[in-house]
Amino acid sequence: MTTTFVGYRRANGDVGVRNYLLALPSVVCATRATARAVQDLPNALTVEHPVGCAQIGADRDQTLRVLVGIGAHPNVRGTVVVGLGCEGVPAAEVSEQIRQRDRSSEVLTIQGAGGTIEAGMQARAMLTAMASDTPRHTASLADLVLGVGEIGGLGDWGRRIVSAFLERGGQLIERVGDGPHLAYGERMPREMTRAVMAGGAGTNEVITGLVASGAQIVLAQSDAENVGGHPIAPVIRIGYDERLRHALCDDMDGMVSDRTPEEWADWIVDVANGVPTMAEQLGAATFAIQRIGPTL
Repeated sequence: MTTTFVGYRRANGDVGVRNYLLALPSVVCATRATARAVQDLPNALTVEHPVGCAQIGADRDQTLRVLVGIGAHPNVRGTVVVGLGCEGVPAAEVSEQIRQRDRSSEVLTIQGAGGTIEAGMQARAMLTAMASDTPRHTASLADLVLGVGEIGGLGDWGRRIVSAFLERGGQLIERVGDGPHLAYGERMPREMTRAVMAGGAGTNEVITGLVASGAQIVLAQSDAENVGGHPIAPVIRIGYDERLRHALCDDMDGMVSDRTPEEWADWIVDVANGVPTMAEQLGAATFAIQRIGPTL
């Protein structure tokens, strides 16, 4: 029974299962600049979202919390936060909170750079400066957090997969279950081994929240409405409806009955060791932050 994996240890003690450079827009207005920054840059990516502008109160705080969780995520080597310069969720605030987690982050604004094209070029230069080799080290599964989204369709088999992973010493953040509760996108404290995350109105919002809370890998069911992945965390999709076996065979990592629970736990470790999921191979990635209030 494998109880270790090989990952990327960060300065704050976190261990990533991937090693991405991230251009993170703090506001929708900056997504074009971050897309320019990562174009054709190896191991660099961005996320697209429609928020960050004119948000107030708890809604603003939640967006900030999620963006910080994504920028400081163990699977990210370094982050450049790009803002417009007048947004409700300032790039400087996002970047500073990432650094408070002892993670690498730089910041710039489109207005300060002199426009979207120039901001993209400057962000690219910052990312390139972060792109040194990162050695991989053996880590315990106690350093691996599995996020569990909607798996009700997997039935008892799904619960046994989660149990097999936990028996090896892994940690868990789930959307539905018993245990201490986290706010949507709130980082799970190191002293916890299992927690339940509140919030998320749909599958993509739930997965983004789980990743922002610290899950390096996500386990979710695959069906006609759920076939995507996430930009910075591998999503393992498991099918349960035999009628969709052939219709979605390229969009999932297998049917739940294809492996025993222990073999699925082995697959989770394989993914942690760098084996790509089907969603990763397809480039299927969706990023969605839950909204909880009005925009001014």
